[in-house]
Amino acid sequence: MAKARWNDKTLDRYIKEGRGTGELEHYRPWLTTQDYSSSGRSSRIKGWKTGRIHHFLSDIETRYFYLLEFDADEVCDIREHYPILDLEVTLGDLHDIDLNKYRDKESGTPFVFTTTFLLTLKDKDGKKGYVARSVKAASELERARVLERFELMRRYYSVKQIDWGIVTQHDINVTRAKNIEWVHSAKNLDDGGGLSIDVSSLKHILMEWLDGTRKSVRDVTNSLDSQFNLEPGSGLLLLRHLIANKQVLVDMNTRIDLGKPAKEVIRGIAVIQSDGGVRNAVDG
Repeated sequence: MAKARWNDKTLDRYIKEGRGTGELEHYRPWLTTQDYSSSGRSSRIKGWKTGRIHHFLSDIETRYFYLLEFDADEVCDIREHYPILDLEVTLGDLHDIDLNKYRDKESGTPFVFTTTFLLTLKDKDGKKGYVARSVKAASELERARVLERFELMRRYYSVKQIDWGIVTQHDINVTRAKNIEWVHSAKNLDDGGGLSIDVSSLKHILMEWLDGTRKSVRDVTNSLDSQFNLEPGSGLLLLRHLIANKQVLVDMNTRIDLGKPAKEVIRGIAVIQSDGGVRNAVDG
């Protein structure tokens, strides 16, 4: 439920603030964690693809976002809580659904439907396309009002010729999402991430030490800290960075166990070229 009283003044303020407009780092979601009370855990996460802070109102939204970041290479922009401001204009007169019920009872201001994710896709030829996804707990789909809203959204996106679908917790691999969450903040170490020596050199050393050893992953990262007089946890940070960038490959569908031998955890080590690019990955 929105914290602010919903009326024409609030609607105009949201529009003047630029909510629902822009792309990538310039996009501002219609709903934010500051002005919306969620039934789950809200979160703010800096995105890999956009470089901006994303706002999520439930664990399901957050976990789906992590999967989009790590797995969906074709997705080049993620816009959360995207508003549908032209619903009535697009759908026209409806004979089976009364849109007046989707107005504030006191002010008469129409409520704004939002799509949890509007995704921008880019193919190999650089051509852009769009996909819309509404994220909802499966139990909510038993409510007639929710189903009616989704029917309106289905019709809306059908007119717009944009693929729309529903995502529930049953569509999300929680273990995979949690593994991505664990490495997510270590994706970019442009400033060295607090490491005291050259990150590129440390990458090669850690990858060599991990390759085929029976030592536990934790022992290897701790040894890196000890030998190079790094702050405790630096080796682990670097490992997360390598996994996030798919330079060290692990089974993301299984909980990453740092106590296991690296030989059992590491599925492959990427070959990094002199210019920093990844040439290929060798199965372990």
